[in-house]
Amino acid sequence: MEISKIVPIAVGVAGLGVFVFAVAQSSKNKRSTAYLDSGVDASSFNASQIATALYDSMKQADFTNTQKRQAIFTALTGVSEAQFAQVIKSFGSRYYNTLTGNTYFALWQTPVKHPLKIWLKEELSEQDYKLLKSNYPKQL
Repeated sequence: MEISKIVPIAVGVAGLGVFVFAVAQSSKNKRSTAYLDSGVDASSFNASQIATALYDSMKQADFTNTQKRQAIFTALTGVSEAQFAQVIKSFGSRYYNTLTGNTYFALWQTPVKHPLKIWLKEELSEQDYKLLKSNYPKQL
């Protein structure tokens, strides 16, 4: 790995010493969208399988945001914009509680179906959603 710079990620104070924790960044893959660049072979692409994987990862109330983010980006790795349109169509609209961020509804709430775009916007941070939007501008 060729190291281009060291990026500080945390600073801690213990007793009289100050500690800086850092991570080395590689000069390779400078594009933040590199996870989508590889492309998925048309013969191995299955839109409904990807839509199901996205649904399963986002509906979980016990997943952390990091786990959900990782599952979403893993499912979309290599998916082109045309293929993403097929994933959106396969996903359709599914019940989602925008108040709690999962598929559970209280007795007084009326269940509402939302498309994948709303699910992703609710589940991802603003920065992560913008990253996806930059890769799929026609769809998001």
